[in-house]
Amino acid sequence: MNDYLNVEISRRSLLEMAPRLKILSPLMPDYVAALEEWQAKAREYAEKYIRPNALAIDLKCSKDPRYVDWDLIKKSTPYGFLSLLVPKSLGGGGQMCTAFAIVMEELCAGCAGIANIFGANALGVSGILLGMDFYHYDRALFELAEGDRKGEPVIFAAAITEPLAGSDVEDPVYLKSAKLMTELKPVKGGYLVNGRKVFISNGSIAKYTTLIAPTDKKRPVESMSAVLVKQGDQGFSIGRVEEKMGMKGCPAAEQVFEDCFVPKENLIGEEGIAVNFIEVVLGASRGPVGAIATGTARGAFERVVEFAKNHKAGGRRLIDQQWVQIKLAEMARKIHLARQAYLDSTMSFDFTGTPKLMSTLTTKMLLDLTPRWVRKTAPFTKFLRSKTVQKIKERMVEKELKPQDQRDIQVYSSLAKVTGSDVAMEVAYQALQIAGASSSLHRYELEKIYRDAKLTQIYEGTNQLNRHNMFINFFPEEAAHAE
Repeated sequence: MNDYLNVEISRRSLLEMAPRLKILSPLMPDYVAALEEWQAKAREYAEKYIRPNALAIDLKCSKDPRYVDWDLIKKSTPYGFLSLLVPKSLGGGGQMCTAFAIVMEELCAGCAGIANIFGANALGVSGILLGMDFYHYDRALFELAEGDRKGEPVIFAAAITEPLAGSDVEDPVYLKSAKLMTELKPVKGGYLVNGRKVFISNGSIAKYTTLIAPTDKKRPVESMSAVLVKQGDQGFSIGRVEEKMGMKGCPAAEQVFEDCFVPKENLIGEEGIAVNFIEVVLGASRGPVGAIATGTARGAFERVVEFAKNHKAGGRRLIDQQWVQIKLAEMARKIHLARQAYLDSTMSFDFTGTPKLMSTLTTKMLLDLTPRWVRKTAPFTKFLRSKTVQKIKERMVEKELKPQDQRDIQVYSSLAKVTGSDVAMEVAYQALQIAGASSSLHRYELEKIYRDAKLTQIYEGTNQLNRHNMFINFFPEEAAHAE
């Protein structure tokens, strides 16, 4: 990497990239300082480890889609990216959606494929966090944070997509007619899982998978539930690992379940509530997908600026030619707007969404004032899983979370996802245009980034579904009438 690129990256501070945070800094200095610290850590990791290895990993994964650079993942553990969202009382970073999104932009500017390992991990973790299932906090999430401390990474995944059901599993309107094949059959002591999940990011390497499936395929909306499946569970195996177009650094796998027994204690939250659970998780995760796309676009922008400074056409550097300058300005404009869109989403979620529940007195008593050894005892575990606690959580939701805020979160999250992913494709394409014939050369990374960008328009619900989600939450009465 040349000196120019190092300067270009480092001189754009978070407060320059997001003016709202500069305005907010005097009012919430600790909050903004924490975001700056996480950005600095992500930028350092991306520059030291991701960028120098991105092309080589892309090539290795092209030859063997099962290849994963575990050494690179292990090097992330001192930074704590895998446990960034885990509460501090469990040894994690204790951060929320905005910090994670800022981290993902930085990592994706290095390589979206490698960064997606951390994104997919967070999606698996968020199901437990946002379901406020304290039983799994003290077990799986504690293990995740401990893995970062020990330098032994623990990876999570989330399994929703099926062979015949993709985005429709993520929306209750479409879920009614989705062709589901995976089912959780209630049996004594737990569930038997049968079926397949496909295109699961981290699916082949995750120690824990948050699995979403109904207990009755004929009534998916009413019976959709979430369970935690562990690598090595009998009846759980990995099928095909996909040969992908882009984001090759993060494996996408088929997960196969054949009479896989999942004990009752591995249920996340309550049985039959995963439709609402999915909506909350997507409200949290689509903003960071906008950040993933923004970082991908920024990666294309940074590389094509470097290219334009070092290549000539007609005897003049590309960077000195007006048509290139106009294209670069337009690319910078779109990246800036995409960043503001994802910050609207993540900050709305952090301050008006489910994270509000983590600051209530009840939650603080459970996580901060009650020792972990007490929380892990059988009587306390029984209490955590009791109907009393479930009713307490329901009352907390009713008291703290306003319906209009939750609709706004859905709008902003889909808006950020659509905006960012469309910008990623547009910017990556314009970078190819500037580089001309050289854009096809792997060593310039531009064709790789173009391949990486496409996936952001597809996962976390296709952009078409997200546009419909925006309409539904902008105009709930009209949407209900149309349905």
